[in-house]
Amino acid sequence: MNNMYFDEYPFMNEEINNVNKMNISNNNMFGSYEGYLKGNMYKDLYKSYKDYKPTKLIPDNEQAELLLNINQLEFAAHDIRLYLDNYPTDSNMIKMFNDYQIQANKAIDNYEQKYGPICMNDLSSNDMFNWEKYIWPWEMGEE
Repeated sequence: MNNMYFDEYPFMNEEINNVNKMNISNNNMFGSYEGYLKGNMYKDLYKSYKDYKPTKLIPDNEQAELLLNINQLEFAAHDIRLYLDNYPTDSNMIKMFNDYQIQANKAIDNYEQKYGPICMNDLSSNDMFNWEKYIWPWEMGEE
């Protein structure tokens, strides 16, 4: 890496050192909802921006609630996967990643049983070219 970048942004050295010193456990990790709101699963790395307080997300219907659940579970799995890119033998984090991934897959299945596929790639061969019959997540407020 170019050291000039770190000289220009000295806080980056501190962030990288914090990651390298982290002893990851459930105690220093946010739950999936709080991690999703803050954009970071790791309490040791989270720094709030000035006086910004993450806004609590309150879904207004079941479909929005299921989507929020999917988003937070997938975010948690993704953030942990980024950690595992650097520490691939951390068995506790591998287990946590697998648990979040299983939960996310179950949440997606639950959503798709009730509301249809989330992505066009999720359509079965029986539904080919019938995707317009479903209400897509971005169309939820247009009913």
